[in-house]
Amino acid sequence: MKYFPYILFFMFTISCEKEELPISPHQIGDVLVQQIEMYQDYRYQVFYNLENNEIISENLKTDWDLGFENTPNGFHIVLNSSTYSVLSYIENQQFDDVISSNNLVWSWDNPNGSLDSTAFGDYRLLSGFFVIDRGFDFQGSQRGFKKLKIDSVNSQFYTITYSNLDNSELNTFQINKDNFYRYSCFSFSDDTIIDIEPPLIEWDLIFTQYTHLFSDTTQPSYLVTGVLSNNLNIAIDTNNNFNDITYEMIGDYYFKNNNDMVGYNWKEYDLNASEYTVFSNINYIIKDNKNKYYKLHFIDFYNNLGEKGYPKFEIQEL
Repeated sequence: MKYFPYILFFMFTISCEKEELPISPHQIGDVLVQQIEMYQDYRYQVFYNLENNEIISENLKTDWDLGFENTPNGFHIVLNSSTYSVLSYIENQQFDDVISSNNLVWSWDNPNGSLDSTAFGDYRLLSGFFVIDRGFDFQGSQRGFKKLKIDSVNSQFYTITYSNLDNSELNTFQINKDNFYRYSCFSFSDDTIIDIEPPLIEWDLIFTQYTHLFSDTTQPSYLVTGVLSNNLNIAIDTNNNFNDITYEMIGDYYFKNNNDMVGYNWKEYDLNASEYTVFSNINYIIKDNKNKYYKLHFIDFYNNLGEKGYPKFEIQEL
């Protein structure tokens, strides 16, 4: 009889437990196909939204020169690396001195998106000014040089002064911050802010040329054609077939938020065939800013006319 209270307690506990609720299986999306029109000379930058499989906007890569960080505490400035723009810091000279572009030491932005790896760096600690080589247009012609000094930056705007190297076309401009956008993009050609990036929450990937950095000092940088992300977490899978990758496998992947995780090397140029080959076995697992997961792989780099510059891919929400 001494066990009877324990038996009653056990039976009471069982009777009070809630019934287990069935868990609905995770709903995956359909496999969708998208093709991006960059054109044969890669003139267009194309912004893309994963959730809607939608092209948000496009622009000529030569439409802008500099991007100014928009957060209230932000001060970083990025180059338009799609034109192979580079930067040189000038000290021990005055801004109104006539400057030669010869024998300057050039720096590039790191395409991984780290704001600690920009060519401008923390210019607030410096007393000099900069020379910008604006790179090349999509026909390979040089776009020229500009001198630039950052006069001030605060929570609301930047003030810059710029001119040609011979001091002609001197101008001062205020660049207001807009928190809805990652960067405010400025054009030396138009002396104004240009609408380039869509609002921050509307896009995930940009298909573009950009400057890739190599560790080989004989060729430290090179202009490539590929994909950069809007600070997303991305993993790479070369072991599984695209169709076999499931939501349940997400925990097995190592994600990084480098902006160039998709990058350019999902293809290579075949010198013998004089054409690009796409590696469809490279799968990208992408987590967007709404915590949704997608798998993506490229299946072509040509349109139906056989023209390069038209990356085609399959994508599916996991």
